[in-house]
Amino acid sequence: MANWSIGAVPVKPAFAQNTFRNDQAFTRESGNGGQWGSWTKPVYCPPGSWAAGYTMRVEPDQGRGDDTGLNAIALYCRDRNGRDIARIMPHPGMWGNWGEGSNCPQGVFLTHFHLRVERNQGSGDDTAANSVAFMCGNQSRIESSGTTPWGNWGSWQGNYNGVAICGVRAKVESEQGKGDDTALNDLDFTWCKI
Repeated sequence: MANWSIGAVPVKPAFAQNTFRNDQAFTRESGNGGQWGSWTKPVYCPPGSWAAGYTMRVEPDQGRGDDTGLNAIALYCRDRNGRDIARIMPHPGMWGNWGEGSNCPQGVFLTHFHLRVERNQGSGDDTAANSVAFMCGNQSRIESSGTTPWGNWGSWQGNYNGVAICGVRAKVESEQGKGDDTALNDLDFTWCKI
């Protein structure tokens, strides 16, 4: 398995590790997610760390081909001192490229998110989720690069009161062969006490 880096610091990705945290406060879905696929198991930042940045895997516009848009998300977990602890992702995605990461300032964690989702296109090309953006604890909005233009933003989900995002699961449609692929459809985040 390849090592990932955040800046110059190598960080191992976490696939299905950290499957529970005892300091969970609540979980919340986007409220506007796509209808296809099934939910992965949740993954969590290691205890004593919270999500402070992220990156997305996005398939660019395929022209007349089948578009999928957002395929995967990875969260950067940091401790209170701003040290990089882990990179977690609920599903690695199937198509597209990993974009540049976006980060909160040192010592600040992700507190809110909203998802941009394209509604069902009927017999047209469905993409479902196309981007996710976050709000940091200092109320600054961050959105990673490489998004596709389709869909509308849902409402902000989250809380500033002593909690931050610490885990995630994804609703992902498996490869459809010659059918219409959508890949990532929805995200469900967990907040833990800081």
